[in-house]
Amino acid sequence: MDSDTAKRVACIGSGNLASSLLPALRGAGYKIVQVCSRNRQTAQQLAKAVGAACTVTLAELDPNADFYVIAVPDDEIKNVLSKATFGSGIVVHTSGCTPMSIFERRRIAHYGVLYPLQTFTRQRSVSFAQVPLYVEAGSEQDLAELTRMAGKLSADVIKATSETRMLLHIAAVFACNFSNHLLSIASRLMRDNGLNFDTLKPLIKETFERAMQVDEPSAVQTGPAVRGDSGVISRHVEALSGYPTAQQIYRLMSEDISAMHLNLKKIEN
Repeated sequence: MDSDTAKRVACIGSGNLASSLLPALRGAGYKIVQVCSRNRQTAQQLAKAVGAACTVTLAELDPNADFYVIAVPDDEIKNVLSKATFGSGIVVHTSGCTPMSIFERRRIAHYGVLYPLQTFTRQRSVSFAQVPLYVEAGSEQDLAELTRMAGKLSADVIKATSETRMLLHIAAVFACNFSNHLLSIASRLMRDNGLNFDTLKPLIKETFERAMQVDEPSAVQTGPAVRGDSGVISRHVEALSGYPTAQQIYRLMSEDISAMHLNLKKIEN
């Protein structure tokens, strides 16, 4: 085991990201020494899985860790930084939209960001090997250490500013969270009308596979908004009268698709 991967990691958080990241770090040779979380049950489960100690108190953080990984919701990062006592290791948050400036004016000498552009749940294992990891740090030395750690996890490590990470995070919300919510709306419509959501799964699979095969997903857009079929759109909107929020989303999405493709036609011409 080399000196890089023998380093000690303490983690604040025991949620979806931590539950995937810590086993990956352990698999890469890092020693997970501690899991700290307010949720005692998930902290104990994760600590047991990675062979680490467990605590629910920030004051009990291991003072000898080489890395302190903060894997908590964005709104909690500031609270962690204000209450935790860190050793001399590098303090790292994993957020897409929290700027690195959150570390400034705090008594933290070494800090950085390790942002994985992926969605995580406890129920599904994700391999980090192909997950894009975006890194940023307060010094060149810390950036080198963090880049080395990221490189042990993934073949796709990119240096990025806080501003770039924010844009990446917004795009990820559209691509992942919003698309999943649209599927949830479709599922509700099916269920409320005695239909099976499974019927849509071949369509969903084809849609996403096709989008992933092109550089510009709008190039493979289909549907009434692209065709300019206002009659169909009007009938759909009327049929959604019992679902006012879905009705608004449908109308807005149709308008945006139509406007985007009109602009694309102008550019092509």
